[in-house]
Amino acid sequence: MSTKILHIQKKNRTPANTIAKLEDFDYQEGETIDPKTIIKNPNISLYCLDAQNQRAIFVETPLDIDLSQAAFFYHAQYDHAQKLIAVPLAEIPQLIEEIEPIKNLVIIYSVGRCGSTLLSKVFNQVDNVLSLSEPDVFSQIVGMRNTDGSNDDEIAELLKLCIYLVSKPNVRGKSSCCVIKLRSFCIELGELIHNVLPNYKAIFLYRNAEDYVKSAMRAFAFMSSILPTIKENIERYSKAIPLLKDYSNYIDFTDLNAIDLYTTMWLSVMQRYLYLYKKGVPACAVRYEDLVANPQLIVTSIVQYCGLPISEVDNACKAFTKDSQSGSNLSQENTRNNQIDKPDIVDIRQKIYRLLEKHPEIKIPDFIVPGTLGYDK
Repeated sequence: MSTKILHIQKKNRTPANTIAKLEDFDYQEGETIDPKTIIKNPNISLYCLDAQNQRAIFVETPLDIDLSQAAFFYHAQYDHAQKLIAVPLAEIPQLIEEIEPIKNLVIIYSVGRCGSTLLSKVFNQVDNVLSLSEPDVFSQIVGMRNTDGSNDDEIAELLKLCIYLVSKPNVRGKSSCCVIKLRSFCIELGELIHNVLPNYKAIFLYRNAEDYVKSAMRAFAFMSSILPTIKENIERYSKAIPLLKDYSNYIDFTDLNAIDLYTTMWLSVMQRYLYLYKKGVPACAVRYEDLVANPQLIVTSIVQYCGLPISEVDNACKAFTKDSQSGSNLSQENTRNNQIDKPDIVDIRQKIYRLLEKHPEIKIPDFIVPGTLGYDK
């Protein structure tokens, strides 16, 4: 098997928030090229994996497009993709030997809808930092991992290769620090990432469950349409939302607001963070409420934790003056009109507490996780 160009015939992805995959494109297989092309060209980036054919799929985008500035990396890759490049996975280990390892790696985990895109933009304001918001190959890897951990060694090695590939120099050149913000459920990979890259820095961003659910309802209206699919495929979706199996009997899958599902998603991520904390996986936890109330103070602490210059804090905080998701389907302009009326808010609160009562540890919406900035005992 050789490295080949895949010429894009058509783009297919709907809705926009589905996980990146090769099927997002209709393509025609083309000429063979030197695999080192993906390392040498700064406008070629890892998009997804073709597990069936054991290939890594890269996209080539125009040189004047800086994917690191996008609200969502994988959206921008898809939108601007000019062609695909398929590289056999067997050739990847040799290729990454030509990539200078990033000295300072930061991973942002979050519950979602809690300012994680904003924090990614904060890092992008810092000189010599490459900050990427949701390179989606990691979301795909969550689904590839066996729930019994039987392929953890293989997944861990794959994670390491993908991190190296994602953090390679782009159109902005080399960076001394790479920040990778993942989708919420990718916290399931936290222990494996720590095992293969123990010196990386982890940040966990979270917010009050009630505010999270309301924000998710405004942002993810499409979720109601896939509730029946989730109900029929609990085992598959449990790879991303482990608590789904335990809570499936309590979830109202007919609720078009999907309140129970969002609450379970929030709880699942919070529970995974607690698991990682107890296992000794280090992280700096940050409440969204504190981040927006005291940006200068919190950003200073985060910058210090990541080993970056304090002199960059003022510049980093400029990100707070803009909509971090501007230009995406989750921009403030697109979601602000989806307001929730008062009866729904009461319903939200009641449903959230009904599920929290069933959790052995997280009993309140404003639960403070250990390791949170400003709350350490």
